[in-house]
Amino acid sequence: MKLTSDDVVLFTGDSITEGKRERRMDCNHVFGHGYQYTVASTLALENCAAGPKFINKAYSGYTITRLLETWQEDVCANKPTLVSILVGINDVSMGFYDGISVEDTVDKYERDFITAVEMTKKASPDVRFVILEPFYFPLERNGSYALTPYSEVEPPFNRPDNGDTDEIVNYRLEAIPLIAEKVKKIAEDYGFTFVPLREKFLENMKISRPEYFIWDGVHPTMTGHALIAEEWLKATADL
Repeated sequence: MKLTSDDVVLFTGDSITEGKRERRMDCNHVFGHGYQYTVASTLALENCAAGPKFINKAYSGYTITRLLETWQEDVCANKPTLVSILVGINDVSMGFYDGISVEDTVDKYERDFITAVEMTKKASPDVRFVILEPFYFPLERNGSYALTPYSEVEPPFNRPDNGDTDEIVNYRLEAIPLIAEKVKKIAEDYGFTFVPLREKFLENMKISRPEYFIWDGVHPTMTGHALIAEEWLKATADL
């Protein structure tokens, strides 16, 4: 992707994009770890003569609705020329815990997503979006880390999905494809870039194993993050 000195690339979403980023200008950690770091690093190097800027404004546990609460100061005020967003799994989980139907959860997600786009376009009419497809790959619960790409050299850590019930798993499995369809349609309607991920994950999982890419059903391993970064850069190569 060709960037100029005027470009500001902003990443937002939930924990997958947050990557434990610092909330201060510690340049070792301000961008967090994960696909967003790989993408920004690659673009920064390729465009270092121009010197574009990069921002990470993702938050662990956030829904699109909660992102909207600070969208003006986090996104609009920074005048991004490109916004990359991956969000959805927490919207689905919150819908389940709040007792909302899948249909209503999907509808609310769509409305709030469009609100975020419209707010951004009002502040920066020429802004472009890169919209990543939300995904979910439930694993055998209470499994070990033996199938991930990491050696178990640290103390045990309780996997976040160990407490999941069949009910929430089924709710997510029903809702995630529907919100993926919604954001794909939004990308098409606005002429934005959509990055499909689910089929690419499944394709690679067939030659390896799911746990090598997703370690708790939701969060990517380093392999999964590398896959997302590769697909992001591929989808935007001609921008």
